[in-house]
Amino acid sequence: QKPKANAKDAIVRLRETLQMLEKRENHLQNKIDSEIKIARSNAGNNKRAALMALKRKKQYESQIEKISGARITIEAQVMAIESANVNLETIRAMESGAEAMKAIHGSMDINKVDDTMDSIREQMDLADEISNAISAPMIGVDLDD
Repeated sequence: QKPKANAKDAIVRLRETLQMLEKRENHLQNKIDSEIKIARSNAGNNKRAALMALKRKKQYESQIEKISGARITIEAQVMAIESANVNLETIRAMESGAEAMKAIHGSMDINKVDDTMDSIREQMDLADEISNAISAPMIGVDLDD
């Protein structure tokens, strides 16, 4: 079995390939420029050499088209791998968050929460009654010495 390629290695390799294809494309473009010069210089006196130069130019252009297509495909693949890697990291982060929430809520259940909230309400009501009793005016009430 082949070892599984990780995303980082694949992206590095694809980018290296893109650089190589770009160099090859530039090299072929230089050859095209050279063939155009040859064709122009021989256009008046040596038609056969000019035609051969134009044919070679056409072949180089065909090669450049193929390389351009390969570059587009590789660039699309790099973007797809990067996107998949981002999605994977996002899922891992979300799973980690879900595990943290499970740990936090592990000791809680809805019945405990309801009981606690009822107890808090009872204590709040009691505190309110005490507060009302303390703050009630004593005017008109007979005080005992």
